Amino acid sequence: MSAFLGKIHYWLYDKIQLHEKIIEEIIRISKNKGYNSDMMVKESYSRYGFPVRGVLENEIEHSNIHGWLQERIISVESRLAYVVNELLKNKIVKREELCEIFYENAAGTMKELGVNEGLPQDFFNLIFDYMLEGMPCDRVNEIIENNETMIQWKTIRDIHKQYWDAAGGDVNNFYSLRDAWINGFLEASGMEYKYTRTEEGINTIRQV
Repeated sequence: MSAFLGKIHYWLYDKIQLHEKIIEEIIRISKNKGYNSDMMVKESYSRYGFPVRGVLENEIEHSNIHGWLQERIISVESRLAYVVNELLKNKIVKREELCEIFYENAAGTMKELGVNEGLPQDFFNLIFDYMLEGMPCDRVNEIIENNETMIQWKTIRDIHKQYWDAAGGDVNNFYSLRDAWINGFLEASGMEYKYTRTEEGINTIRQV
């Protein structure tokens, strides 16, 4: 049955699994602070579905591959938004602490990859091998400039806001968390690249 699955399906599923791990780490930190997160977690499952953590070919609906993966993306993004919003609202954790979780996840990911050379575009491609940006057909990012020292792109569709709005949260928190992930990823490479993002949705990785 796995013959029906292509590399792109495993690629998307791996990105979903990385975000599931981040949610688990956020919940672990909240428990370490003495917060009883069980009700919050159960509510997130009730609202947005359970995580799927098995082998892809054993879990996926082979008759609805695209739809199943889309549902998993919606579920993990929604649960992330809900958990982050609940913890911030109840002052269990600070946004800076959550940013640290994202940063450390990225640093660990890069250390496993062991990439320590490449052009800005190479790192742009790597970042979105891990960060969710919808389905490939969503075409969220449009490259504006690309050369040996910089890549700049514009986010032409905000596909994350819907999840944060539904959870009663602020999508700006999401972007702060993802900023931390991207910079953790770049810094762990040892390359002198820095990521910045403007309020207008202009993103830049440049050599510093």
